[in-house]
Amino acid sequence: MGEVVKSYHPALAAAVAVLLTAGCTTSSASPPDAAPTAVSTETSAPPSASPSPTGPDARTVLLAALEKSRNTTYRFATSGDVPDAKKISGSGSYDPKARRISVKVRMTGGGQKAVATQRIVVGTDLYSRQKDGETWVHLNLKKIKKDSLYAFDMTDPTGLSRFVESVGRVTGTGPNTYSGTLDIENGRFNEGFLPVGTPAIWVMSSGGAGATFTATTNPAGWVTSIKVSLKNRKGTLHMTTTLSGHGKASGIKKPSDFGEAMDFYYD
Repeated sequence: MGEVVKSYHPALAAAVAVLLTAGCTTSSASPPDAAPTAVSTETSAPPSASPSPTGPDARTVLLAALEKSRNTTYRFATSGDVPDAKKISGSGSYDPKARRISVKVRMTGGGQKAVATQRIVVGTDLYSRQKDGETWVHLNLKKIKKDSLYAFDMTDPTGLSRFVESVGRVTGTGPNTYSGTLDIENGRFNEGFLPVGTPAIWVMSSGGAGATFTATTNPAGWVTSIKVSLKNRKGTLHMTTTLSGHGKASGIKKPSDFGEAMDFYYD
């Protein structure tokens, strides 16, 4: 399968996208916000669920913690692999009820210059820039067409909700630790949700269980860590997300200094 690359404007870039399909193996050297590129997934036997001797099984307990965590304000930090020997890292805060997010993303490796982007969204106002010190660029999301390169969906910007929906079998490995598989077959998640926090990989699989995860919760029932491994014929992509500050004020507000995006962004 040949590669498909579509570069976005750097001032409004979001993340790199990779399409995972069985039977295809190519990779992209494009910066954040590129169109999908294909790598193949491998099948592996999923672990069986491990019910607790007394009380709910591991999957029920973990899903309850994930639901609790995704519906409140939280901070996140991510790091992980991207095809072509690249690395992605990021951090930010998200307030789902107020519809606000602040995030920084950085792509390095692959023999290319590092690419970074910063984004703040307050309701339907998006502010973007590449690095500290630059003037923010403002976009009115209400005027952006859904199929535009510059559209931004605040339904699930961190991918945590789609992660919850993809959880398959779960095994309890300790008092607050879990492992399991992600059900990513049949293109249900080709909008992308990994790594959680800074989605950078569009996941589409025609079969198999090529994605596994481990998760950790704290005594208060918040999810504090999610680690995902995606297998393909070239190796395994590893990515880690840590969550903190659950339920605390996000502090997200629009920048005090910004310029307006040019009209062609709304075409």
